[in-house]
Parts: sequence; C-alpha cells; structure tokens
Amino acid sequence: SLVSWKALEPMVEVLMFGSQKYSSWNWVGGLKYTEICESLQRHLNAFIQGEDDDPESKLSHVGHILCNAMFLSYMYLFKKDFDDRYKDENINKEE
Repeated sequence: SLVSWKALEPMVEVLMFGSQKYSSWNWVGGLKYTEICESLQRHLNAFIQGEDDDPESKLSHVGHILCNAMFLSYMYLFKKDFDDRYKDENINKEE
C-alpha cells in the first residue's frame, strides 16, 4: 500500500469526535464546497500560526485538515450539487 495509515490516525480521531457531536457518517449527506474550504482554511491558518490543537475538540488541526480534504474530495466526486463556488466566467476563457 502507498498509504501511511499511521498518518491518517488524526483524521480518524476527528471523525470519531464528529460522530459524537453530530452523527456517524452525517457528512456523506452533503456539505457545501465553500463551507469545507473555509473550515480547512481556518485549521490551516491556526496550524501555520503555531497552534497544534483545535480549542473545541482538543484534537490536532492536522486531523481537521485531513478530514476537510477528504470531505472536499468526496463532495467533488459524488455530490456535485453541493458545489456553491462562485464561478467567474472569465477565468476559464482562452484569450
């Protein structure tokens, strides 16, 4: 396998915390792309500023970042209707 399962343990811890706070697999129902990205950015910013653990969950920001990345990947692959990104029509136009 090319996956480091040990490196994914912080993500599993965050998923377990989330299953108690919300419910197991609640995220599969769908999350807006922008909400996921904003959460990922908040955890990334806190981590970059030297904070290791999230104040609410007491779990690592890295675990939250991994969860958000997985959520975004899942939504992008399977829940296109949750794509609420602003689409600038000029971005993908060829000049």
